[in-house]
Amino acid sequence: MKKLFFLGLAFLLFFLSSLAQAVVVDRIVAVVNDEVITLSELDEAAAPLYRKYLPRAKDPVERENLIRQIRRRVLQQMIDEKLLAQEAKRLEIKVSDQEIDSFIQRLKEQNHLSDEKFREFLAAQGLSYEDYRKQVAEQIKRIKLIQGHIRERIVVTPEEIKDYYRKHYLKGNNTVYELAAIIITGPEAEQKAKAAYEELKKGVPFKEVAAKYSSLKGSGEGLGRFKPEELAPQVREVVAKLQPGQYSKPVKVGESWQIFKLVALKTEGAVPLAEVRPEIENKLRQEKIDQLLQKWLKELKQKAYIRVLL
Repeated sequence: MKKLFFLGLAFLLFFLSSLAQAVVVDRIVAVVNDEVITLSELDEAAAPLYRKYLPRAKDPVERENLIRQIRRRVLQQMIDEKLLAQEAKRLEIKVSDQEIDSFIQRLKEQNHLSDEKFREFLAAQGLSYEDYRKQVAEQIKRIKLIQGHIRERIVVTPEEIKDYYRKHYLKGNNTVYELAAIIITGPEAEQKAKAAYEELKKGVPFKEVAAKYSSLKGSGEGLGRFKPEELAPQVREVVAKLQPGQYSKPVKVGESWQIFKLVALKTEGAVPLAEVRPEIENKLRQEKIDQLLQKWLKELKQKAYIRVLL
């Protein structure tokens, strides 16, 4: 009987010790309004980053520092997601089974996955099909929330699309500028260039203004074609901002003052803008959504009660 008593006492002490350890391990790391985030939840969310980066850290101190860095980064993401989920709940945003089914079906089609292969993929991620459906529901809620508060204010202009195209799609291609110019030298060149610029702003044709002011005969009709590297740096910077048909402000080049007109822009080996316009527009719209989302999250954080205990 005494032996049984001591065995029971030993078990109880072991149980209490384990419970105390569990409390230490699984503690609260953040409070977001009336909800908490625990260390176990944080480590579960950070697991993919642990698997990716921790094997590289051989030194124990380096490994511990890396864990802290990953936790801080992931915790901020979890706080953002918690705020968005709370806002979706406050606004009573609903998601139907049909919306979830459609989302999953599109995902399977995009990745060419059968039902069996899709479930195998989820299992490899440690997810059941029902758990994944819950994740999708939360994701759709956030999309609806963001669309309702942000997307209606997003405008991507044709100028932004063209500018992005020049910077990212023409880079490395054989770009050729066809230019015309008003080139003014001698006394009072700057004042004459300003006068010529004012006439251009009033709608006087470029050729007519060039014939009146330019020191180089025929420059208003055309200077020829130039590759970017053939132009002086300050000229290249000015011309790169022009659209065909546009002219620049007066620019000092050496001892002269010049006003450039981009007659045409030629490229060899570049994808036509018409083919990539939808892709560029979507990319620019997503960038603006991300910027506004961060701004909105900042506003939500200012109104919320957030305490980080990590």
